[in-house]
Amino acid sequence: MKLKVRDIQASGVTFRENVSPADIDLLEEFVNQEMPVGLLIHAERPGDVVLIKAEVTFGLENHCGRCLERLSSKVTWTFDLDFDIAPGVEYIDVGERIREEMLVAHVPWALCREDCQGICPGCGAELNTEACECKNKE
Repeated sequence: MKLKVRDIQASGVTFRENVSPADIDLLEEFVNQEMPVGLLIHAERPGDVVLIKAEVTFGLENHCGRCLERLSSKVTWTFDLDFDIAPGVEYIDVGERIREEMLVAHVPWALCREDCQGICPGCGAELNTEACECKNKE
């Protein structure tokens, strides 16, 4: 998502847009590709810098780090971004910076619940829903 620098005033301007994850090159597997990414961007230009407050709402896909259960949720992350504006620059690519911030903020390891017991390394039983067969063999 590119913004025209001349459209951004010192007092600020707000942009709201829904884009597909592909529109901002957000093709990572932790992003639900079927759900649009909601962008709420407030941009101000005090001099030769553009200050942005971005709110990004998207579908988060993950797996529990213990039992591998699929986790899906709608989340909203906020970011503060700044862009130095050199003379002659007409556009800033906000989409690329948002993508970078999301990659840094993403935690690849989540739990389905705090007391998740995970998978038995011996028999492969999913210990939240079934008994371990290893115990019976001892």
